[in-house]
Amino acid sequence: MATSDEADFLDRFAELREVAAAANGLVKVEVDGTSDLVGLVIDPRAMRLPSEELAAAIREAFGRARAVAQERAMQAVPEALRQETPELTALLKGIEADARGNMNEILLAADELTARLDRLMRQGTRR
Repeated sequence: MATSDEADFLDRFAELREVAAAANGLVKVEVDGTSDLVGLVIDPRAMRLPSEELAAAIREAFGRARAVAQERAMQAVPEALRQETPELTALLKGIEADARGNMNEILLAADELTARLDRLMRQGTRR
């Protein structure tokens, strides 16, 4: 049975959101308390960036948001839950692996989208 402090923590953890921007605000990433990506906004002007720069901006914004979210989440953890256990370590590693997997999927999609836009723009300038 969870204590009220632990229940409050779980609620705060689930609701925690952090947003970070990169590429002069053209890319914004939102993560939750588990570092899962819950929002991605790419300004249409960002599509003019080379695909490598757009991917780097997404990674940069994600990294910033994740770092702040993780710090805030750790500050919200009750002392009783801060003691490291093998179960907690495994859970945290799983969360990190999931977050990295999600980010990789988003970066691949962003690269594909940028490549398509590059091809379309080149075709449009040939006409």
